Amino acid sequence: MEYYQKSPYRSGGRHKNQKKISGGMPELLLFYILPFIVFNSILFYCVTSTPDITLEVHDTNDYLSSEATMTVESWIPIKSMAVNMDGEELELTKGKRRSYTVPVTRNGVLEATVVGINGMSSTIFRHVNILDDNPPSFENATLEDGIITLRVSDSQSLVNPDSIYAIDSAGQQVRPLSTERMENTADNTIDYELKFEMDLNGLHVYIQDKAGNEAQKTFSTHKEGNLDVLEADDGAEGVPDPSGEQPMEEAPVEGGGDSSPEGAPDSSSSGGDASIVIE
Repeated sequence: MEYYQKSPYRSGGRHKNQKKISGGMPELLLFYILPFIVFNSILFYCVTSTPDITLEVHDTNDYLSSEATMTVESWIPIKSMAVNMDGEELELTKGKRRSYTVPVTRNGVLEATVVGINGMSSTIFRHVNILDDNPPSFENATLEDGIITLRVSDSQSLVNPDSIYAIDSAGQQVRPLSTERMENTADNTIDYELKFEMDLNGLHVYIQDKAGNEAQKTFSTHKEGNLDVLEADDGAEGVPDPSGEQPMEEAPVEGGGDSSPEGAPDSSSSGGDASIVIE
């Protein structure tokens, strides 16, 4: 019995079996479990990866147009891409690497969407408000001694002084007596003061900003007793024509005046004054 228990054959066989069993776990981890984890991690990344998009809107030089640059970063191939402005698709121009440019000709919301070959997409939005699409506005008007003084304002591209003129009741073009830039207001607009020789039968004033946006308004007067009433009308029916006819409809607003000095026109009091605030 002792010989059997101490047999070298029995003891050697036991050690060999232990080595064989203990050597199987590293092989299982190295050749099965670890590759499985790595493969599934790569597969998960490829299936769920989304493109990385940057969209930059550049400054404008003329307030009429600009451009935006879209850059795409992705490890997977791109299936499709599109840039829209308020639902209208814009044409992409290929630049360096994975950059693309699109023209911007109006204010609105830019939407860029890129879809990868795995079906995953990314979308980014940019609000564009650097272009000037608002015309100058008439703030108020004052009539005194036959001179009408207008206060107008504009932002961004500002008023173009060379574009300011008026058409009188005879259809003749009239240039302003003076154009003076005033001060900045709280909302970053610039005020201007314009002076014209008033045509009491109607004066249609035109103003443009440097982006080409135009504003126009007709001014006229009538008497109520000893008071001069200054009127403003921006409707199409108020535009003077060469026949010299007055507007068919009038928009009277509050004004006032005193007596008429000698030598003043019969239709108005050149010594009085009248003012209106234009809404």
